Amino acid sequence: MASWFRSATKSSAPMTAVEEDKHLQEVEHALLQLLNDDIAEADRILKRHQSSYHHLGRGISSFIGSMLGVEKEMLREAAQTLQTAENKTWEDMKKAQKEPEAFRSHIYPPGTEYLLCYAVCQLTSAICAVMSGSVTEAIRGFYKLRKAFLTLDGIMAIEQKYLKERVGSSSSIGSRSRRPSTAHSHSTKHSHVRVSQEVNRASEKHPDPAQPPAKISGGFEHVDVDGEAANLQLQTATNVQSRLLEIDPADVGITSHTDIFIHSGVRLCYGILLVVFSMIENPLFSKILYIVGFKGDRERGTRYLWEAARFDNFNSAIAGISLLGYYNGLVGFCDILPTDSGADDDLSGYPRARCVALLADMRKRYPESKLWKMEEARMHAYNRDLRQAATMLSANADSNMKQIATINMFELSLTSLFLHDYELSVKSWQTCLELSNWSPAMYLYLTGCSYLEMYRDLRVKDPKSAEVYKKKATEFIRKAPSEAGKQKVMSKELPFDSYIVRKISKWEERTKAWGVDLVDAVGISPLTEMIYFWGGTKKENKELLERSLFCIGWERSTCVERLENDLDEVAIQKVLGACFMRHLGRLDEAEGLCGDILKHDKQEFKGHLKDDWTLPSANYEMACLAWVKKDLPGPPPSTSSRPSTSQSKISTHLIDYHKVKVLECESWLEKTQKWDQYILDTRVSVKVVTSLNTVKRHKKLMGY
Repeated sequence: MASWFRSATKSSAPMTAVEEDKHLQEVEHALLQLLNDDIAEADRILKRHQSSYHHLGRGISSFIGSMLGVEKEMLREAAQTLQTAENKTWEDMKKAQKEPEAFRSHIYPPGTEYLLCYAVCQLTSAICAVMSGSVTEAIRGFYKLRKAFLTLDGIMAIEQKYLKERVGSSSSIGSRSRRPSTAHSHSTKHSHVRVSQEVNRASEKHPDPAQPPAKISGGFEHVDVDGEAANLQLQTATNVQSRLLEIDPADVGITSHTDIFIHSGVRLCYGILLVVFSMIENPLFSKILYIVGFKGDRERGTRYLWEAARFDNFNSAIAGISLLGYYNGLVGFCDILPTDSGADDDLSGYPRARCVALLADMRKRYPESKLWKMEEARMHAYNRDLRQAATMLSANADSNMKQIATINMFELSLTSLFLHDYELSVKSWQTCLELSNWSPAMYLYLTGCSYLEMYRDLRVKDPKSAEVYKKKATEFIRKAPSEAGKQKVMSKELPFDSYIVRKISKWEERTKAWGVDLVDAVGISPLTEMIYFWGGTKKENKELLERSLFCIGWERSTCVERLENDLDEVAIQKVLGACFMRHLGRLDEAEGLCGDILKHDKQEFKGHLKDDWTLPSANYEMACLAWVKKDLPGPPPSTSSRPSTSQSKISTHLIDYHKVKVLECESWLEKTQKWDQYILDTRVSVKVVTSLNTVKRHKKLMGY
């Protein structure tokens, strides 16, 4: 550490605002070229100089590649590059506050631009550490994460203090939202002093996060959206409307390139942290976040990301990717979302019009970017147009960045599952196996499951052809367990690896006990089960949902009599069937299937190789059904001897029925949330957290 401070005293070229801004613009251009799939040009530019911005740019480039592919070696390389950038940005932060010709902002203390870069290095390094698989590295990562969070929080506090003074009304800023709690807090006046001192502490020690900044929140809210996406415009630079302040950012002096970089960058990072923290349900992660004083806030986090997405720079592009990934991925994966008239304006739900406008804007800015084409395909899938999504993803497979090609192929592989296009599924999962080492067990398993469905399609009508697929299914399914456990997060095996090993072990036991071949010991369609786990039911149209229902029929299996008496297989069939029927609008049938499972005690689903996920999933399905039914007329009210009051009674009945269903939904969700640990519980917990937030918002709107 001492070398950092000695280096600052060595003679070097003076720092000038013009040169700094030139470097910043150059690096932003390079990173945008990276997003536009011109990797060679981006790499050439980033290697041109040794400024803090160039070091950070190289770190971000390496980080993006490592995150998209999640390969261990790339994670290590990214961590090393980011550590070098972290050291450099800290040195330049100290230098900037001393140099008279360095950039001076009328909003932020000298060196804040480098302090932001320093926080970005810490944030990205922390993510690499958590993904490394090592508990020790992950703990170090959380420490860095805490420091980055507090630094970002402090920069936000400085900006809000400036805005209050500039606008002259403290009530118009920050009063609408509440800053997430940290371990400790100071008053507003001390926050500005603390962060200013941190920036200016050039000759002292490395920043100490023990003194967090004050409780200040707010910023510019993104323009409200009304009407069709065609009427929406995501403005750039200084031409941005704000419903919170009713002014253009330029009117409060956010005009210089470096100030815009700070303003958008801190919102990007802060917003991502708030959203991610709000969705964590893993007990270990939650405990660590609680200890270090983090608390997420999905509404504020998404608002900050929308604010960052308004500018025409790299921060805006990453904010856009984050938003669309959040909405089309995580939120799109959930079933219980806002349905009221203001749903399209709920940033923590799914503001469809805004997302369409954002995607159109980004596609226009970066026409060659494979990332945006992939997001467009995801949006088609969200709109239940899976064939168009598959077409786009197939045409988008030749990215210059291997990691983008890998994640694009993964999306295509999932899409082929949802389409029940087994030949495309086999081809896609095998390509994933060639491109990525992240989850080879799952790639092999799903290749085998695709061959299994092809075998079942032909088992009766063309036994000779079916035998070919039977052998291939056996080959790939049996390969999967040996590849499980090669990737770990926090030293724990990936959930799907554990699930696959358990599943195949059960089939192998049946093979020996029943005296049949492996694929004939398989019960309810494992491919359709994976469609359920990966949220495919929200993307399948009516025809595909009917196909999924067909695939879980007993007649598809070989050992029907044995399987029909197996509680695990019966429960799997009923949970999957209930989900498919719910999406087909057959609500009473779906509720009946769930009721059949809920009659059983949870102990019946525990034990050796049991599928313990079905009973909590049935509870979750009941919550989904209650949420759908809340907007239906419900059963007719009891007849009255006074027909003149019938209309009033009907209105009261509808209101009461709606409330009953909302509270019923909440009750099922809370029961699911409190369930004992089970296989793949993390996937359900993500849905439950989002669902409970939705219900809480709805109760507030309705006054319940």
